[in-house]
Amino acid sequence: MLSTSERDDEFRAFFVAESERLRRLALYLTGDAERAADLAQEALVRTYKHWARIRNDDPGPYARRTLVNLVRSAHRRSLLERRHREEHAEGAVASSGPRVDEWLRVSQALKTLPPTRRAVVVLRFYEDMSEAQIARVLDRPVGTVKSDIHRALAKLRPLLDESSREMA
Repeated sequence: MLSTSERDDEFRAFFVAESERLRRLALYLTGDAERAADLAQEALVRTYKHWARIRNDDPGPYARRTLVNLVRSAHRRSLLERRHREEHAEGAVASSGPRVDEWLRVSQALKTLPPTRRAVVVLRFYEDMSEAQIARVLDRPVGTVKSDIHRALAKLRPLLDESSREMA
């Protein structure tokens, strides 16, 4: 049994190592910096609550799975909210360079994917996880993860090719 200070020290080390990575993952999943920070913080809070149970395993995948589930829940809530109110048009976002433009382009394309497929793509290509690791994090069969990646890329390719032609 860990003392409270030992538990806090262990979690503090985990927090320092993983918090920024979780925030960036959330940013890629949501495309919104504020929501990403909030969701990453909530994932870390939930990880801390279960620290005694998960600390001996690798807690990183637990935190990422929690984050993905929070993003999925938030997406479902926003869909319900949209059904009950009119959506206001989003204003244009000014960019300060090609990297920002590219990030915005990819972020917009990712928003067209359902949350689970978006998570699979981000975990595969941003987090550089294998299909087996993604399957563990998302609690999905490896075959389903492979199918999700294939279908997501099939949808993203024309969007990203089309927008790169528009930028040229």
